Amino acid sequence: MTKKLMIVDDHAISRHLVRQVAATPLDTVLECVSADEALKAVGIFKPDCVLMGVSRLVPGAFQAIKTIRETHPGVRVVAVSSLPEAALRQAASEAGAAGYVTTENLSELFLLAAPERLTSKPARRTKFRRRQS
Repeated sequence: MTKKLMIVDDHAISRHLVRQVAATPLDTVLECVSADEALKAVGIFKPDCVLMGVSRLVPGAFQAIKTIRETHPGVRVVAVSSLPEAALRQAASEAGAAGYVTTENLSELFLLAAPERLTSKPARRTKFRRRQS
């Protein structure tokens, strides 16, 4: 199932890493370098999920999460941070984020970005039978 993902982070390496973990080759991904840029693009791009980089140094990210959730309630927003701090996790939750993932647990992003991937049908399995001679 293809998705439209928006990755927001001021570090190109972080955006690249998140893209590698969260997106499939079929997904369409838009990268933004700031919360302000994401707020301008979200209405045009219409992502299924926004992966928002958050930290103590970027307080605008939490307001952006709140604004996106209020103006586009169907968009899932996941906070991504290198810091496993409870205060940041709480701030993201209060802003309306669907989840908070630290960079050491990035594998969780794949499922948080598109939880229906868990319920999609697995590839059909085929039983091989030996031909009897």
